[in-house]
Amino acid sequence: MNVSNAAVDAVFAKYADKDVDIQSLNEPDRSVILSISAQGIIDSGGFITFFEDDIQEGVDYQWFVDGYRNIGEGQLANNFSEILSLFPEGKPQESLEERQTHLARFFDDESPEYINILGALENAFFDNNERVYAAAEAFIISKS
Repeated sequence: MNVSNAAVDAVFAKYADKDVDIQSLNEPDRSVILSISAQGIIDSGGFITFFEDDIQEGVDYQWFVDGYRNIGEGQLANNFSEILSLFPEGKPQESLEERQTHLARFFDDESPEYINILGALENAFFDNNERVYAAAEAFIISKS
């Protein structure tokens, strides 16, 4: 479901067509952009799509965890951390090919790792889409 709201849209509009370093942004903009961008990718294809996406070089995936936590979505932040822990040293490989090879083990719907670990963690993101957008909006308002 594509959920939108004026406050979140306004944050994204500020940076439309601009090349900015996400870490240079102030709050609440940074956390809103990180959490809503991640949520949009996850909603469209799950974490396999998120991790297969060519994230900007030098981005620390922990920033996404922090973004969810900062907007008040602590459980989803914990779920994201748990998914990151499946990677060596908790960090997805820089090489897309290496990431894809690693991900194949976990994201096959029939694998025990997916059924027992990832399925429930990933479903929490799908099930709470609207709540993430509402939390982002509330975070923006609280910082205004």
